[in-house]
Amino acid sequence: MTKQELIEAAYEMTGGNVKDLTLEHLQKLMTVTQFVTDLCLNEIEERGDLTFLGDMPIVPYQCDHSVQTILTRKGRNP
Repeated sequence: MTKQELIEAAYEMTGGNVKDLTLEHLQKLMTVTQFVTDLCLNEIEERGDLTFLGDMPIVPYQCDHSVQTILTRKGRNP
């Protein structure tokens, strides 16, 4: 997927800009997206198509674009 395709898909899934959503709606989206991610990872694993780097699974992400978060920013100590 291209960055633009990701933006369009996210806009469609969220119903608009995430900056305009309530905290409750954001938390609900996070919960649902994590649940779907877990289901997809389990299905890919069951099909024998999950790739590993050593002991660590590689989450299949088919785009060169990513968004920095508190989980991925370097130099952040919670």
